[in-house]
Amino acid sequence: MLKFRIRHKLPPEPEGERMARRQLTRVRAVLCILSGILLGASFPPSTLGILACFGLVPLLIVLSDIDEIGPGLRYSYLAFLVFHVITLNWTGGYAHGNDPYMMIAGAVTMVVHPLFYFIPMFIYLVTKKRFGEKTALVALPFAWVGYEYSHTLSEWSFPWLTIGNSQSYDLARIQFISVTGVLGLSFWIILLNILAYVFYSILARRGTRPFPRTAAVPLAGFLLLYYLPAVYGRAALADAPQTPDGLTQGEKTITVGMIQANVDPWEKWTQNGYASLERYLDMTTMLVDTARGRKPDLVLWPETAVPYDLHSEMNRPLLQSVRERVSKSNVAVLTGMPYFHFYKDSSSAPPSAKRRRLTGERYDAFNAAVLIQPGEEGLPWYGKMKMVPLAERVPYADVFAFMDFLQWGVGIGGWQIGPKQTIFTEDRTGTKFCALICYESVYPGFVASFVRLGAEFIAIITIDSWWDRMSGAFQHERFAVFRAVENRRWLARCAVGGISCYIDPYGRLYDETELFTTRTLNRTIGRSSALTYYTEHGDWLGQVCLWMAGLFLAGVAGQTFKNRIRAQQWQTR
Repeated sequence: MLKFRIRHKLPPEPEGERMARRQLTRVRAVLCILSGILLGASFPPSTLGILACFGLVPLLIVLSDIDEIGPGLRYSYLAFLVFHVITLNWTGGYAHGNDPYMMIAGAVTMVVHPLFYFIPMFIYLVTKKRFGEKTALVALPFAWVGYEYSHTLSEWSFPWLTIGNSQSYDLARIQFISVTGVLGLSFWIILLNILAYVFYSILARRGTRPFPRTAAVPLAGFLLLYYLPAVYGRAALADAPQTPDGLTQGEKTITVGMIQANVDPWEKWTQNGYASLERYLDMTTMLVDTARGRKPDLVLWPETAVPYDLHSEMNRPLLQSVRERVSKSNVAVLTGMPYFHFYKDSSSAPPSAKRRRLTGERYDAFNAAVLIQPGEEGLPWYGKMKMVPLAERVPYADVFAFMDFLQWGVGIGGWQIGPKQTIFTEDRTGTKFCALICYESVYPGFVASFVRLGAEFIAIITIDSWWDRMSGAFQHERFAVFRAVENRRWLARCAVGGISCYIDPYGRLYDETELFTTRTLNRTIGRSSALTYYTEHGDWLGQVCLWMAGLFLAGVAGQTFKNRIRAQQWQTR
């Protein structure tokens, strides 16, 4: 028997209702765009971090009268798309347009990455649908911070837009992250947004009545929560060294020099790299010879400053020449360079390993940091472990090895993940330190793990010249402030064309350079072996929030199952 589906034609919607619905859609869209603008404008180089404390309020207003998950996620996507366009427009390198792949990858990042925010917003929306708005507002901080923590764990991770990163200019309010990490700032910001939204909601419902007393509770809560971290932070800063050099008397120290050679990051891979290497050697000699006060114990060169693998047998003469220059200056040098590992048995190579065209030999390339010391034959190295997704390595490349064509064409694509964490030791002073390479510095828990292994100060070597004078270089520098405060460690940041600087354990910057300038820096910084609560326990807050978010989801699933059972029982009566 054939079954026919009869479609009932609905009566046409009245014109007035249609216009009202369109007007409501436009208002909602404007509010979502406003949310994106507020969040984007709170990130460096803007100093208006306070905007993040209100940034989600317009979006929450939109979602307040939306019951269905789909429309709620679509409006959320619009808000986070605007947020990404403002904060990540630099990722495509559109200012110079040197690399079509970079421009495509940047556009994909801005369009696709907002989808990751469906995770916390879905938890909020589904909790709101099952348990109401009040319970959903309670769930939101846990869902948001749990998501941010989870987004630091996989090879798809991209914690650049952790909302707590918006607060780097407010040194007093960020001091408590030595206990919570930057995720504590994120939790604080979401709580402020919720209190601001509750305050607005109460005022919106009052109609013509005078100021309702119930509105005083969220207002007082907002003000207390906003100013409380500043009270703690000012006390912490009062205990910090107040000397011009940020050091206390008797503190263990090391003098660290840095070379900002302003070498073009594009030409280095396509033109004569020996000229770049000679430039770094000459500037190091000049720094040592003209150092005022204390001669540097260690000099930092930036990421891939040496575009050759000095471990390679064919580059032995070059390594010997560099050793002679370093020994003559009598200073240790930490430099970035590529490191190649060739597999004697190609069958033992991972699927993501590269292959030489002529010989078919399999090998892996690492974005590495190596330490060259006078009189030392060894060449300890560290391979970068956190990669920029797609730009530096296809996530889970051993599974998706067929996508190895997705990489930059300037010598920096298709890196292998470093095999282990390395703590370097500068022999003259016995100082232990870690060398983070570029993007790794945005991973709070990862950086803390190096400090737990014994790093007495943190070195960052990077290339931020890809993005011209757009916001990327400024954001990357400011995020380093959090790593210094979280671990109460001095931090030396060496960038090929800027921004280079030193950061003390309380987030104060010294000797900050300008972009695209040639500079040498030299400063005595402190060494410490003490561990903060955050360093010792890592992202404990993120883990708690992830578990809490899971409990809310479990509650939603349980309630959904319970409702279905009730519906089935009702139908059988």
